[in-house]
Amino acid sequence: MQLNSEQRNVVEILLSAVYNNAADTPKCYFLDGPAGTGKTFVYSTLLHTIRGRGNDVIPVASTGIAATLLIGGGRTAHSVFKIPIDLNATSTCNLKPNTKEADMLLKTKLIVWDEAPMTHVHAFLAVDRLLQDLTKCKEPFGGKVIILGGDFRQVLPVILRGSRTLNVASSLKKHALWLKFHKLYLTKIMRALESERDFGAWLLDIGEKKSGSTIQLPLQCYPSIQDPIHQLYSDIDFSSVTPQELKGRAILTVNNELSMEINNKVLEFMPGNETVYKAVDMIMSEDPQDQLTFPEEFLNSLTPTGLPPYELKLKI
Repeated sequence: MQLNSEQRNVVEILLSAVYNNAADTPKCYFLDGPAGTGKTFVYSTLLHTIRGRGNDVIPVASTGIAATLLIGGGRTAHSVFKIPIDLNATSTCNLKPNTKEADMLLKTKLIVWDEAPMTHVHAFLAVDRLLQDLTKCKEPFGGKVIILGGDFRQVLPVILRGSRTLNVASSLKKHALWLKFHKLYLTKIMRALESERDFGAWLLDIGEKKSGSTIQLPLQCYPSIQDPIHQLYSDIDFSSVTPQELKGRAILTVNNELSMEINNKVLEFMPGNETVYKAVDMIMSEDPQDQLTFPEEFLNSLTPTGLPPYELKLKI
């Protein structure tokens, strides 16, 4: 893969910031780009280039899943900076000076923070204080070159039972610290598949409020139960299947009822005779009124969490 013109421009600007010690060179950057524009590719290029020159880079992300996508040992921001879980406007990070972790922060040439828009502004303020304390420098983030990345059209900080005002106020964009960031943009969707490019363009239209007040979901957002089953299991010969072949294949559902429906559909792919096992349900109370209130048919219809269904279908 090669950098396109937008990506190359971002990389050149960041490398200049890292290796240019001029006082007027911006140190704080935000990379704005919708899904599919190659933000992760830009991060990887920066990581390989700077490390190839013998310098350190710290890649972090706001979530564990996003951190795993960062090539070169990505970790969560909370793990690297020891950001406290319970945050407020004056919170400080639980990272002590003269430690291995502090030394790593002092040596690094660049901090990359992916999926930054979903992080509460108080976390950025805590990291800002930490880096200023460690470097003894009162510039934002202790004068370290830092690039935040993400898409404000996607997930923002979530405040439990918070009002719209509180949710908006929790965003970095609404704090004075945001003014310290030099904004960079990626706009070209680089997905290889045409369907992915179309989907990315559709998401972008929603984020840019070009879809109007009513949003029409594409047909692929309404799959039938057969669709994921066919995609995952149609190539398996269940007469000779091994556990290794089934490893890594799973369908996530939102409730037990749908899970059982999918399991029964998958069961139809399998050879052998189906055996139906039924539970025995009864009221332990000897009160006749309880027997009338909770008849056996009603008990059979219940599927409490943690218990198997009344009717269990198996093939052996």
